[in-house]
Amino acid sequence: MTATNSSPPEDIPDSVVTALQDSDDGQLREIIHYAQQLLGEHPSITDAIESREGEELVRTEDHGAYTIAVVKRPDETGEARGPFTYRVRWAPPVEDEDGGGKYHWHYLGRVHGDSEGKSRD
Repeated sequence: MTATNSSPPEDIPDSVVTALQDSDDGQLREIIHYAQQLLGEHPSITDAIESREGEELVRTEDHGAYTIAVVKRPDETGEARGPFTYRVRWAPPVEDEDGGGKYHWHYLGRVHGDSEGKSRD
């Protein structure tokens, strides 16, 4: 194989990087095809997000690695009712952690304007 000038992403295991670098063009095309099939089998984080207790999802926007979620709190009144915007990311399980990972909700702020708008996804 010829030397490459591209740097692999840090989170790809060295064994995968080596296998890819040692592959010929035909093998790389097959690897890409297989990886695309695997991606297609994974549900979108946006499709998997569920309302948290006391909140109702108003809309979601898929941004690939994260989802923007707008929620309201129907049991609250006034400013506490919302709507509020969060960036939601999926965190895979840590080695010592039981279970299959979890969602991390990062508060972005209160929504102003058309809070009941339709989902853009």
